[in-house]
Amino acid sequence: MENSNTSAVLYEWEYYYDYLDPVIVDESKLKHNKYSIVIIFWIVLAAFVGFLFITLNLMSSSEKFTGKHIWRSC
Repeated sequence: MENSNTSAVLYEWEYYYDYLDPVIVDESKLKHNKYSIVIIFWIVLAAFVGFLFITLNLMSSSEKFTGKHIWRSC
């Protein structure tokens, strides 16, 4: 009988992000403040939430003026 290895895997591929080393950044060589991107993110997020609130508020109050509701007096 031929000696064959049936338990051999054709190929094995594993990829873990833990094995990747983070890029080292020197803070003294940065041109901008390191927190400026965080500040910009929060300002844009607050503006978006404010715009969403105003839009939904105007959409809900526009039903009052469309005349869909007919009020009957008793």
